[in-house]
Amino acid sequence: MVQVIGTRRIFQGRIIGVRVDDVIYPNGNRAEVEIVEHNGGVCIAAQPDPASIVLVRQYRPAIGRELWEVPAGKLDGDEAPAAAARRELIEETGYRCSTLEQVRTFYSAPGFCGELLYLFSAGGLTAGAPQPEADEVLHVKTFALAEVQRMIECDEIPDAKTQIAVAWALRTRPGA
Repeated sequence: MVQVIGTRRIFQGRIIGVRVDDVIYPNGNRAEVEIVEHNGGVCIAAQPDPASIVLVRQYRPAIGRELWEVPAGKLDGDEAPAAAARRELIEETGYRCSTLEQVRTFYSAPGFCGELLYLFSAGGLTAGAPQPEADEVLHVKTFALAEVQRMIECDEIPDAKTQIAVAWALRTRPGA
């Protein structure tokens, strides 16, 4: 078992915190480990029908480019993941859903970050106007799952949460 013998907070922002833990590993080695703290988030496989999925395109400053992604966002405070999923779906796509099911959880980058993502499946979609936050410029498009699968295989969609959501949607579609 790893023993944490000290923690130093080096940054606290609106979305993330960064700390350095002084740890001793079971083999007796000691190290400083940098950890990004994140409250977690949600991502949504929104499917108007079993053969399609809704994606949003947005600019990601951390990588300096736009990406096609499933709708997603962070948990606000102690917000329940299902409430966050419904909120983010409306904000980013305008869609409201009659069914929402949590299908997976996964860590985005467990080597250095504690962000846990909750993957939801949204069905029974009703279109509406997106309500993006002030810092979001989004383009919404519905794709055939087969086209998104091709885009992933051609490395046109390098976003991990989207790849996981699409893999789940492909696996659960009728006749799969």
